[in-house]
Amino acid sequence: MTEKKDAEKLMAELLEFAKKMLARHGEFHPFGAYLSDSGEIVQVGVEGGSVREKADRIEASFRDLAARGGVRVFGVATNIDLAAGEGRVADAIQIFLEHRDGYCADVFFRYELDEGLTILETSAQQGDSRLFALSH
Repeated sequence: MTEKKDAEKLMAELLEFAKKMLARHGEFHPFGAYLSDSGEIVQVGVEGGSVREKADRIEASFRDLAARGGVRVFGVATNIDLAAGEGRVADAIQIFLEHRDGYCADVFFRYELDEGLTILETSAQQGDSRLFALSH
């Protein structure tokens, strides 16, 4: 699999879980997952602390795993407020993806929760490497 295909496989898993949590609870706490060399997807979550502290602890554990090897791609999902122009804010799922071979992206899924969950818009941008690059 290519690095982008690896990342897309992991992103689909993260997005599905985030959507499930939003539909059931109206929110979700940061969580992550990684794709191992064997092709297994392993989900990771932490308890206690603020949203930022949880995301930071997930990333710290991923940096440790990156240093040991055996992981192709990491992903972290967070529930964020996204600037929507003209001073407005929209709800969004942010999925950060980082592959050991250099692919790195932030993908945003703007959503609405009315009578169910609706993904309104998807956008992506180049991400800043912060897991594999910092593990060496």
